[in-house]
Amino acid sequence: MPIFRRMLSAKGPQMRAFTQRIAAFSTQVQIDPTPIVFVGKGTTPRQNSLLGPNDSQYPFQGDVSFAHKPLSLRQQKENSKIERVMDDTEHSLINLLSNTNIEVDRTHLTQLKEEAMEEIQANAADVEIELSAIEAPKLLKKEMKYLFPQMETQKMSNVTVFNLTQKSEFDMKAWSESMEDEREKLTASFIMSANAICSTLHRFGYWADFIDPSSGRPYMGDYTNHTLFETNDAYKQMGFKIEDLGCCKVLQHACWGSHAFVGTIFTDAPVDGSAVRDILKKVTQEIDE
Repeated sequence: MPIFRRMLSAKGPQMRAFTQRIAAFSTQVQIDPTPIVFVGKGTTPRQNSLLGPNDSQYPFQGDVSFAHKPLSLRQQKENSKIERVMDDTEHSLINLLSNTNIEVDRTHLTQLKEEAMEEIQANAADVEIELSAIEAPKLLKKEMKYLFPQMETQKMSNVTVFNLTQKSEFDMKAWSESMEDEREKLTASFIMSANAICSTLHRFGYWADFIDPSSGRPYMGDYTNHTLFETNDAYKQMGFKIEDLGCCKVLQHACWGSHAFVGTIFTDAPVDGSAVRDILKKVTQEIDE
């Protein structure tokens, strides 16, 4: 009996636009508000709140306190020492910069980011794409033990796989110099997008890595002799077909046939979680289930 896995997917007309959106998304800053803890104090007698709090640990009305614990006198002294050292260091750096005639350009980081985005726009292939997310099938989990030997076995039980498919102009099963040139360009586009997707997932607190299509090995993880290519039988469990031509095997996309180039990303983010959905929305702002 076939096993049906939950899959989310989104299609878009432009790889270049998606790469820009996901790169910008990966650099957005998340700000977590300081939590407030409400603590019940049982039957402890209460005094009139107009006369002030009856417990210095819960100074606000309704017995409310901040989540952090009060610092001891020793911790306060140690923090004061650290602050003084940091202040002295800052003043020393300012003096050093002024003495060496070096000026700090506050817009430098913004400029670097803009230049990086321009490079992405110039180098990314401008082709149709499909991004799908699915729970890692059984065959792929077996491969992961050798692809990511440093990964905990427990984490491997809940892994989501992104497959980023780019529609190619040339047929990937008919070799030519033009096809090879296009494949190199599609590989570069995938690596740029996969880096941005992994950065986004890391920002959300998840592990993520992807397979370098040119080597079949993890791009960020430790080196391994094990490889994974798009003609592995595991891709049959993720909505693709593998055509055996005798001399070689070719991946077939459901809509684009062998005019397709696939790159794969792994993460322990849940397939139905907000991080995965947010990434999928960057394709067209829509999700098809």
